[in-house]
Amino acid sequence: MSSIRIIVRRLAHSLSTRLLVIFLLASIAYGYATRLGFTLFQDTDYLRRIAGAHVALHTEYIIEDIGSPPDLARAQDIVDIIPVDIRIIGPDVDWSSTADFYPLEAIPFAKATWLDLAADTQSKLEVWVKTLEKVEFARFKEHTLVKIRNEDYDIIFASPRISEIAPQNYTSWIFGIIGVVVLFFCYLAVRWVFQPIRWMQEGAARIGQGELDYRIPTPRRDELGDLTRDINNMANDVQDMLEAKRQLMLAISHELRSPLTRSKVALELVEDGKARATIQEDIEEMERLISDLLESEALNTRHAVIRREPVDMSTLLDSVLEIDFSGRNDGISVDVEDELPKVELDATRIRLLLRNLIDNGLRYNPEDGEPLKIKVSKPGKFIRIVVQDYGQGISAEHIKHVTEAFYRADPARSRATGGVGLGLYLCKRIVEVHGGTMDIDSTPGSGTRVTVDLPA
Repeated sequence: MSSIRIIVRRLAHSLSTRLLVIFLLASIAYGYATRLGFTLFQDTDYLRRIAGAHVALHTEYIIEDIGSPPDLARAQDIVDIIPVDIRIIGPDVDWSSTADFYPLEAIPFAKATWLDLAADTQSKLEVWVKTLEKVEFARFKEHTLVKIRNEDYDIIFASPRISEIAPQNYTSWIFGIIGVVVLFFCYLAVRWVFQPIRWMQEGAARIGQGELDYRIPTPRRDELGDLTRDINNMANDVQDMLEAKRQLMLAISHELRSPLTRSKVALELVEDGKARATIQEDIEEMERLISDLLESEALNTRHAVIRREPVDMSTLLDSVLEIDFSGRNDGISVDVEDELPKVELDATRIRLLLRNLIDNGLRYNPEDGEPLKIKVSKPGKFIRIVVQDYGQGISAEHIKHVTEAFYRADPARSRATGGVGLGLYLCKRIVEVHGGTMDIDSTPGSGTRVTVDLPA
């Protein structure tokens, strides 16, 4: 059932299918309008007059040919020449060309309504209009029957013969099949016309997934072919710009880290211990800032490359706490669900995620209050990481902006109130490139809870 829904959604989304539906509706509307126009034209005294005159003329021929009283031999001659059966009933005769003729009381004879004329027309055509009053029609058991009243005699014609059945009329089926075939070829033609759109859709998806060297096929020499070539040219420009941007970031990283390294060497010559510690702290902060900038730039693109490998979240968390927070473990409470499965993740990025979340939580968690709580679990198809602090919290006006790059709730941007504003931004980007979600829930005065769900 789900596959049927997928097919229906794809057809509904297809431009060629929509055009085909438009063509089909237009054809139906055209056919209906044509039929309606013909019906309106047919439903006129002019056509009724023509049809009625022919019926009346043939009726007079039959009455004159068979005569009154009826000439049965002549009636038999008609049967021998024309594939019909005849029955004649009157005061002194009850003759039939076949013993199997239907009982007349079972046949629903009636006047032909399609021969009804307006009163003024009947007054002008009184001669043959009166002849029509002698004629009745019926459809019975796949036979057409006509009854002509000639004085005291009824002459009934059955076509085809009673012993025969009219051949099946496959006209509607033939037209239906022809319509389906034509519609199928129209569909193929529409698909061919819009084939470049599917190529462009596939190409855009592959380029968007990081295949920057992929180019869309361009065999067509029409407007869609021109558009395809324009997209390929745009992809070339984007690839060149991204490469230039990457080279620029590498150059900036190299140029900034070189003087920082020299500064660290020169720092060893500073005798004032307090000044040395302050400068050392500033240099380390600049190094972290450069690393975060480079990492944010690497993640701030749909083409970010992540190196997935099986990761044991419990082991990784223990490693982060031991290496990065060895002197601050007393202020951290850890709750890890037993027997967590290994998950395909980028271990380096997840380590950075954990380090930033824990560092951010410890920064705001009061030293004399409850410890920072870290919980790792697996609800359903996700690995969930929850970091809960009990600090001052974040007001509603700031909470939706805290994951933006360089955003700080403190407009003074004091070092005492936080970092440079890249921590949570990097966390969000790391989670997104893994296909997960990050939610921040905070109540001023009660603390902040960050919840990360990573696909397992």
